[in-house]
Amino acid sequence: MKNYILLFLACFVFANNQHPTQEQWDAMLHDAMQVIWQEAMNAKNTANQLTPQIREDLLENLSSSAPAVQFTTHADLSDSLTEAGNTSASVFVSTNNQSTWIENSNVNPIDLPGYETTWGATTVTDGGSDVFWYLQGSLDSESLGLDFGQMTVSQSPYNESNSWPPSDNLYATLVTDSADDTGSGQDIVNIRATYSDNKLYTSMGLESGCCDEGGFFGPWNLYAIAIVNPDAVSSVAYAYAYGNGGLGQLYPAIYKIDGDLTTGEVSGFEVLSENFNYSTSGNNLQATSNLDIITNDSDWGPWPNSLNGVVLVGTTLQADISITITLLDTTNPGVLVMSTQSQSGNTAPTLTDAIFENGELSVLYTDVDNNLATTHDVFVDDMAFTMIPDSHSYAEGVVFRVAGLSGGMATLSFSDGAAATTLDIDLGGGACALPGDANGDNTVNVLDIVLTTNLILCSDCPDDYNICSDINSDMVVNVLDIVAIVNLILGL
Repeated sequence: MKNYILLFLACFVFANNQHPTQEQWDAMLHDAMQVIWQEAMNAKNTANQLTPQIREDLLENLSSSAPAVQFTTHADLSDSLTEAGNTSASVFVSTNNQSTWIENSNVNPIDLPGYETTWGATTVTDGGSDVFWYLQGSLDSESLGLDFGQMTVSQSPYNESNSWPPSDNLYATLVTDSADDTGSGQDIVNIRATYSDNKLYTSMGLESGCCDEGGFFGPWNLYAIAIVNPDAVSSVAYAYAYGNGGLGQLYPAIYKIDGDLTTGEVSGFEVLSENFNYSTSGNNLQATSNLDIITNDSDWGPWPNSLNGVVLVGTTLQADISITITLLDTTNPGVLVMSTQSQSGNTAPTLTDAIFENGELSVLYTDVDNNLATTHDVFVDDMAFTMIPDSHSYAEGVVFRVAGLSGGMATLSFSDGAAATTLDIDLGGGACALPGDANGDNTVNVLDIVLTTNLILCSDCPDDYNICSDINSDMVVNVLDIVAIVNLILGL
């Protein structure tokens, strides 16, 4: 009798709470996918306007010193990027196999000769011989006329062992979203991501527990992390989506959503695969799959792409019995660049091909670990000069130069932060025995003024420098030296 009563009550409830028809469900799903696709396309548009500079400059010529207590990192940025509003960067360094990370947000322009567009940071570590590090940059989209707020482009830790779910130390935070945008169970507070050789891992953090699926008769909630290839020609979005309600119409899957940018409408969507892992434990929706499930799709576009990364954006939506889709919360886009720098041990750099011509000394600095030179000096007759690099691709070899030398024994002294290397070279000639004696006749007179004047007037001559004419030792022969020579002659 009890079972009959329960069946009667269920039928009564169902009869008095009309459930959506299949046609209505299809319409709701279409509208939900329309919202996810639109947010994904907005994110793609923003990324395509911001990341051309970031992917070519922010993550170009990344280099570091060898593992050391004072661990130095460099990255080259373009003028257009450094001049944009609210540009910032952070370096994350780990010396315990990524168990913990030191965040250093004191990343600033170096602004020295040879490093005019280079930003650098020095992070204090425990001096371990093994190091992992990654770079994260942020740019205010409003400085480029967009309204997506701060956009973050970040490398991340490397989930080499495919740990699932990844622990917090294996995630990079790509988006931090404001709280109290909607109900706490659907209020997104962050988007995080990491990667391995073959998998993408994502996490959507909520203000409170994940994930309220909704009641039998609604409203029903849908949680989605949209994934976009910024280099794709097709206007297609992919999403790790979680829902579990509505007579099985909402269920976890990897979705593919096609749209038309001309009309702004979704033309179709499909479940690309149900072969993915997800977790709703705690306050996070975490999802992962083999990346090639998405990248092998014919509409994904080139892979690896120009930044070896993906654009992610989070959304939460709600459908109700009135066949209405409501966007509860969405995030700014974040870009995950799937790369991490690491070094175990150290190989000392080498100095080769030292050449001295026309007062300029050059040397080839090569470091197989791509370690930058933390010191790059030359000492001549107890005088120190800083050598200037032509580029920053240290593993390929970088030429360092210094001009204004005249002769003597030179010692080049370089270090990668852990290992030092030196090279001695005889520049010939030597120091000036008698300042002002430009012609070397052991007398300072009007002939020396004439010779020094000729040097000044022939500024493009290959031998336009004379150490004996350079009275004030500023490495330049000019009118100040003429005045000084005259004073020597007059005994002033």
